[in-house]
Amino acid sequence: MLEMLVDAGPHAGGPFLETVLSLARRVDAFACGFQVLPLQPPVALSFETALLEAEEQGARARRDWWLEQCAQAGVEGDWEVLRGEIGPAIAKRSRLADLVCLEVSVAGGARDLLSPEPDRALVEAAGSLLLVPSTWKGVTGTRVLVAWNGSAEAANAIRVALPLLARATDICVLDGEQACLPGITPSPLPLHAWMIRQGIQAQWESLDPSRQRDVSVADVARRMGADLLVMGAYGRHWSSTFGRSQMTRSLLSHIDRPILLSH
Repeated sequence: MLEMLVDAGPHAGGPFLETVLSLARRVDAFACGFQVLPLQPPVALSFETALLEAEEQGARARRDWWLEQCAQAGVEGDWEVLRGEIGPAIAKRSRLADLVCLEVSVAGGARDLLSPEPDRALVEAAGSLLLVPSTWKGVTGTRVLVAWNGSAEAANAIRVALPLLARATDICVLDGEQACLPGITPSPLPLHAWMIRQGIQAQWESLDPSRQRDVSVADVARRMGADLLVMGAYGRHWSSTFGRSQMTRSLLSHIDRPILLSH
């Protein structure tokens, strides 16, 4: 069963939760909601300790609310309260999750102090993330664009996304992998054959960086009407067209559709 870890703190928007729980229902995933609380300082005044205890009790009391959200969506789930700095706490918990679901602002700026915006450190530490823009409404995972460049990061993203791809109605693989030079460069990963063995039917579109400099992943996603983009992040072996760190940052700072990222 796919394990989804959902940032469902008080800042979480209704459209975000609806999108994530709808996706969880479609892929029969387990949805564990969570809220991050700061660590208690080693030495705290009595009134600070009382506030922290009340904060923890309030966070744990939200369990019934989350389970009701899951029940209404027809999803099995649970609720957890994490202690620590937001990024490290999420990264640690993600070791026992397949996908961490975060709501992100369209402009890339934090909505409030407790809403984790995905920076490079969080992406690298937390593994696979499903980033849903705060303005997104509707389903996700029916029309999927896969950005492929042959990297380990992109391959990992596709493996994580396999349950979603299996239920998608339209899949396009944007192939930007550089041509293999026999005897000089390593053999490419056989993604096409692997996807067929997994029962995934997809259309393939080549993207030649030397001839299509004005074409980007975002352009193809908009043209396709994709409601999910699957790609690796911050890899060392990205093609010149998509996958550089600046490309990942650009997508995150102007996100207009859900993105599944994996490092």
